[in-house]
Amino acid sequence: MAKNTMGAGITYQANLQDAETGKAVYAAVNEEFKKGPELNEELLMRILRENKDTEYGRKYGFSDISSVEEYQNRVPVIVYDNIANDLERMSNGQKNILTAYTFTHMNETSATMGIPKRIPMTQAQAQVFLRYNKQYMDGLKAELLDSTWMAGRAFCTTEGKHRTLDSGITVGDASSVMADYIRGGKESLGNMMSALFTSPIEATLPVPNTDTKYIHTRAALMDENATGIITGFYSLVLNYLRYIGDHYELLIHDIEKGTIDADIKLSPEVRESLLQKIQPMPERAARLREIFANGSDFCFIPEVWPQMTYLTGVGGDGFRIYDRIIKERYSGDCLKNIYFGVTASEGLWSVPGGIDIEDSVLAPSSAFLEFLPVDCGDNFSRCVTMDKLEKGRIYEIIATNLSGFYRYRTSDAVEVTGFREQTPTVRFMYRVNRTINMAAEKTTEKALQVAVEGAMEELGVELSDFSVYPDYDNMTYVFLVEPMKEDVGVNEQQLTDCIYKHMRKANGEFAGYVDTGRIKRPVAHWLQSQTATLYRDMMVFKGASANQLKPVRVIMNEKQRKFFFGLLME
Repeated sequence: MAKNTMGAGITYQANLQDAETGKAVYAAVNEEFKKGPELNEELLMRILRENKDTEYGRKYGFSDISSVEEYQNRVPVIVYDNIANDLERMSNGQKNILTAYTFTHMNETSATMGIPKRIPMTQAQAQVFLRYNKQYMDGLKAELLDSTWMAGRAFCTTEGKHRTLDSGITVGDASSVMADYIRGGKESLGNMMSALFTSPIEATLPVPNTDTKYIHTRAALMDENATGIITGFYSLVLNYLRYIGDHYELLIHDIEKGTIDADIKLSPEVRESLLQKIQPMPERAARLREIFANGSDFCFIPEVWPQMTYLTGVGGDGFRIYDRIIKERYSGDCLKNIYFGVTASEGLWSVPGGIDIEDSVLAPSSAFLEFLPVDCGDNFSRCVTMDKLEKGRIYEIIATNLSGFYRYRTSDAVEVTGFREQTPTVRFMYRVNRTINMAAEKTTEKALQVAVEGAMEELGVELSDFSVYPDYDNMTYVFLVEPMKEDVGVNEQQLTDCIYKHMRKANGEFAGYVDTGRIKRPVAHWLQSQTATLYRDMMVFKGASANQLKPVRVIMNEKQRKFFFGLLME
């Protein structure tokens, strides 16, 4: 946590080297867009050829498939449960079941819907993440940003956790093992982190009961020359910025003295490791005190980090609440947004379309992709390939990846927004399996977001977050809305009426079912300030990965229900 012990010159050289590699990859991927459908079909044929002797390949005759049509006719569309037993066997060390590719790690999802899923991180899949998530992104920054970003490190909120099974296979976040695929293994991770990112390894690979929020924010505040922010979801970096605003006095004190407050939750080993790395920084502390002399209620990012240039993570349309709050309360216009493409633990489906562009471009060589129009239900005969996509239509992605998933329903619904050369551009819309469907109204998370944001704008209340509980016992939607400030001056009946009006606009099917009495009018309550942040902190404390914790838009289980209803505003 010392002030870039690797030195500014090494940071620049590391970023420059990554930029040069990235520019070549960026150019190559842009060439791929000129023949996206052709390359995507070639990838499928390669996957089938290289996996024909697996159990799954023999079962469905991969060796005899010579066209996309044959593949679609012979191989069924699946969900995770269809291959869960196979993946359990693979976790126990069995080989050649779903994939012939080598793997020693399995990505694990955050289990927001139940039992965590495990996805093999094959060497081939790791190269996809490396190429598109790292190298392409480096090239995009090198081509489209001012070169000053290379002079400083990034405030990185990424964390990775994993455990080792009896089989020797590790299970956890992809980020916890990606260093093995990027820079020569874990021994080099510490040096890579120090050169490129402000956070030390104690935060990026945390042990249980580590207050990573303190470590990330303190380390970032120590480096006045940071040039970017790298996060998973924009909601996560917003939580960290709020933490700085709420705890700047403690953070500045510790930076000045070279200490760690006794109330910060750290194991003795982690505390000692950090203390060996830090040193008193009275000059930096003095500057920070000057910046926060009148509190933290202002856009402090350009003051704290004068060279800060970009913010990259999952933001844009589905995370517009957090996007807006970051800009209005913390950054102003100083940050260029590089929104991640559509990606998941199962794979990567698209890459950023540019700077401050919400649309992303399908990645032809990352996975073989099919698309099921969402209005076709489960009629998989309607699946089409990327050359058949129609602008303005919404599809669910069906993916065949490099981890042994064949025709897998991702539940990611995207709208086709246009084309980059021959390759479609898309915008993430919602998760198909996160709809509220009491009476066949199929209300998406996107519709809920539109209704709540519209109501808050009409009421003149600044929105912080919201969740919705589908109360099937009473056949009604219960909206739980967290305002930025608790003195909203709007009672819950006014809130309910306004949300109901906007819900009718957001989903005509919902309006019809209310009018016929099949669904009751919704109910709305105010939540206490920081409720969403408290939930995230609680889940991280219990061992969930901060990288994977999406906002709770639809309350799906009893534990979530008890938590959020327990924090209603009195």
